[in-house]
Amino acid sequence: MSFRSLIQDMRDEFGSISRHTLRSRSHRSAGNASRAAAAEPAEAMDQSCWSQLPPELLREVLVRIQASESWWPARKDVVSCAGVCRTWRGIMKETVRVPEVSGKLTFPISLKQPGPRDGTLKCFIRRNRTTQTYYLYIGLTEALADDGKFLLAARKCRKPTCTDYLISLDKVDMSKGSSTYIGKLRSNFLGTKFTVYDAHPPYNGAVVSKSRSARVIGLNQVSPRIPAGNYPVSHISYELNVLGSRFKEEAYHIIYPLSF
Repeated sequence: MSFRSLIQDMRDEFGSISRHTLRSRSHRSAGNASRAAAAEPAEAMDQSCWSQLPPELLREVLVRIQASESWWPARKDVVSCAGVCRTWRGIMKETVRVPEVSGKLTFPISLKQPGPRDGTLKCFIRRNRTTQTYYLYIGLTEALADDGKFLLAARKCRKPTCTDYLISLDKVDMSKGSSTYIGKLRSNFLGTKFTVYDAHPPYNGAVVSKSRSARVIGLNQVSPRIPAGNYPVSHISYELNVLGSRFKEEAYHIIYPLSF
C-alpha cells in the first residue's frame, strides 16, 4: 500500500467513526450523550488498525494530513484528528503552527493569536439588523459571492451608559454562561472609547475587571476551574473631531501582553 493510500484509508476510517458518534448522540439524552461522546471514539480507535500503528509512522501520517489540508473546508480533517485522543491531539498541536507563521486558522485559539506577518486574511462581516447581531466569516475563495467559513458572532446589547457586544463562537447561543462565550467589546456612551474583554485570563497574573457578569464556569463546561469574567486585553480610543469631517480623527490603541 502506498503512503498516499494509507493516508486516504486513515481519513475514511476516521470519518466513519465520527459519523457513527454523531448518529449515536442524536438518540441519547443530554446527560448520557457527553459520556458516550467521550468513550465511543476511543473504543472505535482501539478496535481499528490504527491503534497498533508505530508512533513514528502515526506522526508522519498526521503531519502529511496537516500539510495537505491547507484550507477550509478540508482543514476540518486536521481538527478532527486533534479530537481523537490525547496522543493525536499532542501531535497535531506540535505540528500546527500559529497563524502568525503559517497564515492559517485551524483551532478556535487561533482567533486570539496574531495574524500572518507576510500576508492578510480576507474576512467579512454580515449583520442581522433585526437581532442586532454581527457574524464574522473568513473568505474561502476570491469570489465576491463567497459564503465563507463562520468564525465569530457578536450581539449588541445597549445599556444606559455604554454598549456591549457579546462575542461567541456560536451563531445562536451568545449567553455569558455558555462555553462558547469568549469575551465582549464595550464602548462608552459616545462611541469614542472601546475596551476588549476576554472571558478567560489571557496571561498569568491577569486581573479581572469588577463586574456583575463575572462568574465561574460550571462543572459541565470546558474549563471547570478557570474563573470566567472580564479580563481587559485591549483599549481603543478616538479623539473627538471638533473641526468637522475635513480633519481625520486620531486613534490610540493599547494591547496588553498575551500568552497562548
